[in-house]
Amino acid sequence: MKRLKMMGDKGKTLSSSLKLSVAEILAAVTAKTTEREKTSGFIWTRKRKWLLFAASSVFASWLLFHGLNWAFPLNVVERPTGVVVRADDGTPLRQFTDEQGFYRYHLGIESVSPFYVKALLAYEDKYFYQHPGVNPISLVRAIGQQLYYGRVVSGGSTLTMQVARLFHPYERSYWGKLEQIFRALQLESQFSKDEILGLYLRHAPMGGNIEGVEAASWRYFGKSAKDLTVNEAALLVVLPQRPSQYRPDRFPVVAQQARNKVLNRLHQQQLIASNELPFYLNEALSGELQPAAKMAPLLSRRLKSQVTNSQSSESTFADIPTFISHQLQSDVESVVARHVEVLPDKLSMAVMVMENASGKVKAYKGSAEFFNEQRAGHVDMPMAIRSPGSTLKPFIYALGLEQGVVHSKSLLSDVPQSFSGYKPENFDQRFDGAVAMDMALKLSKNVPVVAVLDKVTPQAFVESVESADIKLYRHNPNLSIALGGVGISMEQLLAMYSALGRGGEMIFPRYQPGDKKRTARLLSPESSWIIANVLAEIPPPDRFNAAFNRKIAWKTGTSYGFRDAWAIGTSFEYTVAVWVGRPDGSPFVGQTGANQAAPLLFDVFDQLGKEQEQWQQPDKVQQQSICWPSGLAASLVTDEHCKSLHNAYTINGLTPVTIKKQQNLQNLHQWPEVLQHWMSLQREQSDNQATPLKIIFPKDNAHLFLANGQTLLPKANLQDVTWYLNDKPVAGSRISKDKLPQGKNMITACLNQKCDSVSVFIM
Repeated sequence: MKRLKMMGDKGKTLSSSLKLSVAEILAAVTAKTTEREKTSGFIWTRKRKWLLFAASSVFASWLLFHGLNWAFPLNVVERPTGVVVRADDGTPLRQFTDEQGFYRYHLGIESVSPFYVKALLAYEDKYFYQHPGVNPISLVRAIGQQLYYGRVVSGGSTLTMQVARLFHPYERSYWGKLEQIFRALQLESQFSKDEILGLYLRHAPMGGNIEGVEAASWRYFGKSAKDLTVNEAALLVVLPQRPSQYRPDRFPVVAQQARNKVLNRLHQQQLIASNELPFYLNEALSGELQPAAKMAPLLSRRLKSQVTNSQSSESTFADIPTFISHQLQSDVESVVARHVEVLPDKLSMAVMVMENASGKVKAYKGSAEFFNEQRAGHVDMPMAIRSPGSTLKPFIYALGLEQGVVHSKSLLSDVPQSFSGYKPENFDQRFDGAVAMDMALKLSKNVPVVAVLDKVTPQAFVESVESADIKLYRHNPNLSIALGGVGISMEQLLAMYSALGRGGEMIFPRYQPGDKKRTARLLSPESSWIIANVLAEIPPPDRFNAAFNRKIAWKTGTSYGFRDAWAIGTSFEYTVAVWVGRPDGSPFVGQTGANQAAPLLFDVFDQLGKEQEQWQQPDKVQQQSICWPSGLAASLVTDEHCKSLHNAYTINGLTPVTIKKQQNLQNLHQWPEVLQHWMSLQREQSDNQATPLKIIFPKDNAHLFLANGQTLLPKANLQDVTWYLNDKPVAGSRISKDKLPQGKNMITACLNQKCDSVSVFIM
């Protein structure tokens, strides 16, 4: 029993011990769980605090940025770029600076050499398209190097930060750097990467008054930025870092060293092959600053003025395209320069070349020398209103053809005549009597064309011209129009002559793609062909033929007092106008369209390419045999009345009768009365063998303006005369200016003891 009791006590003790152990284990587990839960809660609380702090920081930064952005808004207003007037191939004709005198031109990334863009990003900011405007690693590196070395070793600015500095300059300090970072972030939030890069390309400083890669490319290398070579691109990449010190025109050695630094960096980044690097490093650097383009300066000035006046206030740039051919313009300017070498002082020249099919002006020379004040090179002569001289004669005859007044072989009387008191004289003071219409036009006879104008009436001629939108500056229409008694511009004359090459429909000059094509009917196809065919038979000056045997219908003109010398011609494809004279309107003795303007006209035509087509004769232009003196078709005239037979071009076979003062059936087959009278006088003079000696140039009491180096060439109606100046013999027939004192002088011509004298006043 005792043993059993003892065993029972032991069992109770064991049971109690087991219960205690389980309780302890449960307590420990519970304690661990509680401790883990406490620890986990602490960690979660700490993460949540950090997340809240980070979110709060981001929000605060966002709030701060936008607050600062509101308080200090980004102000990126592109400075107006200089105007560039371009040829039809995009080559600049003239480059203007902006109002502050800076060369800065508009362009986008697509207009720049791809290699330049790659080199720029590789050297300046290779993570440009990845960072938000600021590269923290570069900034920390740059600041650390500056603190360690005590000087700037490498820059930490991104391209975005450099653009920010261009539009918001700051003081070089840590606060300034913070402002630059802020402005860079603003740029990135408001502009695309390509837009930011475009701002840099247009405004990066390139030395002196040059800004942007396009302006620098033209000024330093004479080419567009899209055509930059590897070395040229490398130099323009580094130039903005120190634009004054790296200028190749002033410091070529330093500039080459800076360029080579870029080349080595590009080689490291595998943009330049190892076998090519030595070649680029050793290539010499051009140090010449190229002059800004100034071709067709007066046309460029006019187009720029038009654009400037029409631009809105928001417009920041103007790139003006034209139809001018850069090559032809260069050729024309060279030709004019050769003529200017022998051109007396104060004379200027103007040339226009136009395509007949399109009206596109392919070359424009507004004055002889743009920068020559003595020649008034700043005056745009194609726009000036001048006397046309004899250049309107073809259109008077054309109207006569259309009205049935004349045909190409009509008998005209080249004799002294009076038309209601108006008494025209020929330029050479000589008369040829009976002359055909086509020959009168070729010889530019004055009296015959006045007779035709008198028949068609000046009013009808003016109405026919002005109805085609040609502006004539005049008072009341009168017969003097035939000899240049009216004002007109070269542009308008160019349009009129284009009608001769376009079947009677003229076309007005066009300078830009935006100019509308304007045409107007000036002549009938028949009259224009007949007149063009007549003018094309005039032999060219100082040469056997025009280049390529080009068929050119051309006419000269000399205004009263030798103030204007004209030569205008048209072929199938082109119309060319040339003017020579003094812009101030002063006379220039001896200057004529034939000796001054005509050689230049054909020199310009010779610059043009070969033409494949020629004018086609209209069906209504018919050839007829006609008889003088009646002018009628030979089939309508008896042999008795056909004194002289001619082959004429007519319109629809119409053969108008000869122009006479009084027209009737009785005198139909008689010579015009004025012609009979003149021929009678000629016979009397021939019988008497006594043609009086007469000085025909200069006229008595003429006032002459002579430039330095110019000579006076007097003329008489007889040959082999001896000349005297103030009663002293003159060697030859030329009198130089240095022998002509200012004031009154007496010029005398003598032959076989007969003399004639005139007084001239040298101004």
